[in-house]
Amino acid sequence: MNLKKSIVILTVIAVFIILMAVFALISFPIADTVYDYNGYATTIKLGLDLSGGVSAVFNVEDDGEGDLASRVDGTVLSLQEMLTQEGYPEATVTRTESGGNYAIRVEVPDVNNAEDVLDLIGRPAKLQFVGATSQGTAGSAMPADAKVAIEGKKHLETAYATFDQNGSVVVALRFNSAGTKAFADLTEEFLNKYINIYVNGTLFSSVKVQAHITDGNAIISNESWKEFSDANEFATQLQAGAFGVTLSVGEVRNISPTLGDDAVRVALIAGAVGVGLIFIFMGVMYRGLGLAADIALAVYILLLVWFCSVLPWVQLTLPGIAGILLSIGMAVDANIIIFERIRDEYRHSSKPIPSAIKAGFKRSFAAILDGNVTTLIGAVVLWIIGSASIVGFAVTLFIGIILSMFTALVITRLLLKAFMPLNSTSEKFYGLRRAKENEKQEEHSFIKSDTAKEVR
Repeated sequence: MNLKKSIVILTVIAVFIILMAVFALISFPIADTVYDYNGYATTIKLGLDLSGGVSAVFNVEDDGEGDLASRVDGTVLSLQEMLTQEGYPEATVTRTESGGNYAIRVEVPDVNNAEDVLDLIGRPAKLQFVGATSQGTAGSAMPADAKVAIEGKKHLETAYATFDQNGSVVVALRFNSAGTKAFADLTEEFLNKYINIYVNGTLFSSVKVQAHITDGNAIISNESWKEFSDANEFATQLQAGAFGVTLSVGEVRNISPTLGDDAVRVALIAGAVGVGLIFIFMGVMYRGLGLAADIALAVYILLLVWFCSVLPWVQLTLPGIAGILLSIGMAVDANIIIFERIRDEYRHSSKPIPSAIKAGFKRSFAAILDGNVTTLIGAVVLWIIGSASIVGFAVTLFIGIILSMFTALVITRLLLKAFMPLNSTSEKFYGLRRAKENEKQEEHSFIKSDTAKEVR
């Protein structure tokens, strides 16, 4: 690498660090738009323990209908999808099991009222479709001998509020494959007759069938829905009633964000102090090598914060912060392994500094890879089978390890290559030293070379 290229590389890295730091913390309006740019460090999604919110546990009632574990898993997925649709993408839904009894834990950050969560989940509506030869009376009870053709619990895939072609608020239904077939059979059998729609055993609407419907979609309207929110609430209740299991409220807790604010502040202070001490330690112990490690570490921290802000599955929790700090330590550990190998290569041989650095990276690669891969495997296992809080730790640790390997093996090496045209001979700058026997050997070789020249 020549001097010009070296200066360009160092300049680009310096500009990258400065710009990433600015865009991480600074917010500003974007010209001629209604949007403001917010520093990406401030947009990281916070978990329940940091932002506050509601934690609710719903007990699962076993009604004996098929494989309970599979139906609980399906309910977890349905709940997660419903909460996302309702504007809570940061909510987490997990299954717990104790003594053969299942429960579902729902954690919703940034919600101050537990009733909001109960309104979404705890008040399900049971949907049933019954074919009829005549129009039913709204509010009447479903006959005991009614032949139910479609049930929300078995056949409904999703329900959502929307507008029809006349601009009226309606609720659209989409059935699953079994529901699509059942609805097609029902509309064919009762063509030009009626379908009575019962909600919680009471007739909600009686609709005349005017076509054979085979696409698995249906529309429910009601004159009482004056606002979109009215239909949306009804659709949410239908979705809750379509869960594969029956849920009952077990425990609901409001979590104050005050603890989270204090925890974030303390964690940031601790992290800043720790990173500062690392910078000082690396600079003092390894000098020029440590300077390269410090620059690479700065790149690592900025990239880690950026990935935490843009990746959708990252939700920062207290264990997640622990994962970040642990991965920072592993990033430094990788650099120390490399530098100690470089020192050994230089101390016990007559290699020049560039060759010792190249050999040090080559011979430390296997140790770094083995250590990081084993940790990655542990992070993946925790990510798959861990509880919600453990998953936060596993995700940040996984991302941090990948980035630490990249910065240690690529960025640090690139920086040291860029240093070579500026200074490739100073042992003092790089904190290197020959062993005494090698110094004598080099001195002897130098004298022998001079003697040979005099003889010639």
